[in-house]
Amino acid sequence: MASETHRGLQLIGAMKLLKALSLFVVGVGLLSFLHRDAAHALRHWIEFFRLDVHARLFEELLAKVAGIKHQTMRRLGVGTLFYSSVFTVEGVGLLRGKTWAEYMTAAVTISFLPIETYELIVHPSAMKVLLTLINVAVVVYLVLEIRRRRTNEQLRAETSSG
Repeated sequence: MASETHRGLQLIGAMKLLKALSLFVVGVGLLSFLHRDAAHALRHWIEFFRLDVHARLFEELLAKVAGIKHQTMRRLGVGTLFYSSVFTVEGVGLLRGKTWAEYMTAAVTISFLPIETYELIVHPSAMKVLLTLINVAVVVYLVLEIRRRRTNEQLRAETSSG
């Protein structure tokens, strides 16, 4: 049972580190657009990866990026890097088996659920349903793990004192 629990925490920790890496790349990318024509730079990367620049999705993305002010781009970049660091701390803590990381991960994941639920209601998609369900499963797993650990610690304390 303990090794299964450890594997579950390692899986969540690895998932958090993957999120952290993804957000780090996005944050650095956003900050690299400062004082540059962001739409032009994005168009370059779309062409570099040989994606269809004239696809509706990319045209909409380019139009939105072109309208973003430098101050907003900076805030988005810094905010994304901040969340990347939070996910890094969670992931490393979980991989190292730290109890505080379980509490932190549960709290941070719970804090995102209202936003995810709102987005799911306003802009429903299968991907949002899947991501929300994964996050709910992570919270339930962590809460059960925290309760299991507390119960075991209480039983050990009662056994050693009695």
